Amino acid sequence: MTKKFYNIEGIIRNGFKLSLNYETLDFNFTKLGDAGVITLAQSKSVRRLKRLIIPVQKLGPESAKAIAESDNLANLEYLKLYKNKIGDEGVKYFAESQKLNRLKSLRLAWNEISQQGARYIADSGNFQSLTSLVLSQNKLGDEGVKALAETKNLPNLELLDLKKNGITDEGAIALANSPNFVTLQSIDLTENQLTEKGKEAIGGFLVLNMIRKRLSEDGEVLDLSKLNLGDMQAKIIADFEGLQDLKKLYLELNHITAEGVKSLAESPYLKNLILLSLDRNQIGDEGVKWIVQSENFAHLETLMVENNEITNEGLLAIAESELMSSLLRLYIEGNAYDDEGWEALRDSEFLQDLEYPVFEREEEEAEEEEEEEEEFEDIEEEEEEEEEEIIEDDEYTQ
Repeated sequence: MTKKFYNIEGIIRNGFKLSLNYETLDFNFTKLGDAGVITLAQSKSVRRLKRLIIPVQKLGPESAKAIAESDNLANLEYLKLYKNKIGDEGVKYFAESQKLNRLKSLRLAWNEISQQGARYIADSGNFQSLTSLVLSQNKLGDEGVKALAETKNLPNLELLDLKKNGITDEGAIALANSPNFVTLQSIDLTENQLTEKGKEAIGGFLVLNMIRKRLSEDGEVLDLSKLNLGDMQAKIIADFEGLQDLKKLYLELNHITAEGVKSLAESPYLKNLILLSLDRNQIGDEGVKWIVQSENFAHLETLMVENNEITNEGLLAIAESELMSSLLRLYIEGNAYDDEGWEALRDSEFLQDLEYPVFEREEEEAEEEEEEEEEFEDIEEEEEEEEEEIIEDDEYTQ
């Protein structure tokens, strides 16, 4: 029998003072134990509570049962019970609860949960609102991951943390092949027994979800900038059939090299691009060559390759490519070129329509010289006319 807990109202009041509102209680430094949690769940003072954090207190399934059955905690959106002992039984109480349907984040790391606990979550219809599920440092194994992969009861999940759960490639691939997590943007499978095969499967799965989430409704604009993408992800982008209508692709601030650009250049789907942004990657001269030699990029009007370790060699490749004739704007700042590369762009027969960067071309210089000559001739004529007038005035005076 759980012993009675005293002074819960005072502890609740102090907790609200520390959080500066009536919606958060964090018991990082206050020991409650199962008795305290049971008493808290019975208090009407927590009816406005949205965030409840009770870590490292050896809480058992009794605490989970009290929270799950409490009418006073129906507004909970965030529940963190890190490093306790609620186990599969505690998870079952949460899964069966009809009173936690507003819960968006459930964090149960290090709680002695097995594949059975994962199955309880997967089979429950009460977690429809969950966007974050943290089950790291438990014992789910591949069977637990498979249970989650098969469920359709987590339609809004965006973050899934399964760190250190004894998972192998088998579980990772099952999750990667699941059609049920189209909103999932972050998966943590670190400290498991994955090979490159499993890691690549998960990586590919996440990239496809990123594409679906960030692709504009008309399918013409895709912004994947600053997402830590590399060549593997670039290949997945290139192979995605849903990008046939894409016109603008933003990939700046990633880790893409020439190998990734090669994939984009050879894509059977990226044939309508008018804008390609690769600023702040590492594509180098080789990457530039893949761009300028690809029929895929023949319609480019804007090419952004700033800070990409490009030299004169890369600029010469751009200047000599007839496929770049549609370019209107070319961004090359922050690269290692000099006057030779700059002049090659300026003098290119294929880049005559460039609006940026602005060059002083020979024709413009010749026009300026002609204008200066015309101005000089006008001045000479005016001076001659003035001299004639002076002579006429002198003759008249005499």
